[in-house]
Amino acid sequence: MADAPSTRTFQLRDRAVRRMGYGAMQLAVPEVFGSPKDRAQAVAVLREAVASGVNHIDTSEFYEPHVTNQVIREALHPFPTTSPSSPRSARGAAEMRPGTPPIQVAIAWLLCRAPNVLLIPSTSSVARLRENLAAAEPILPDDAMTEEAIGAAA
Repeated sequence: MADAPSTRTFQLRDRAVRRMGYGAMQLAVPEVFGSPKDRAQAVAVLREAVASGVNHIDTSEFYEPHVTNQVIREALHPFPTTSPSSPRSARGAAEMRPGTPPIQVAIAWLLCRAPNVLLIPSTSSVARLRENLAAAEPILPDDAMTEEAIGAAA
């Protein structure tokens, strides 16, 4: 099971989509509705996501009509026609140890469960985005992916 994260993409018709995406729900505010408290930070999070190789962003008009999509357009226009040739690694692979934040353990575990799982964790922080992306490239021993091991790490 430890090899599952190496399948980093999922084929959707003619496009290879990275299994670790970005959920834009937190771009507005933590309560989901309204304008971002810090628009520059919201733009920075999106730009970092794309620079790190994220090529699918989940959004919805439900997250304050038009606000989230306007922030996405501001951050990413003009849209690249291809993904970055050398996306930033999520600051190196994360080695899961006791004390690893539970969200990173959960992300790694979910990605290892099945190759058709596409995750879209949401955050309004560049630091948290980097933590989430690092969890997508874990170094895990085979016995670390059991439910018992996950419970012990959390």
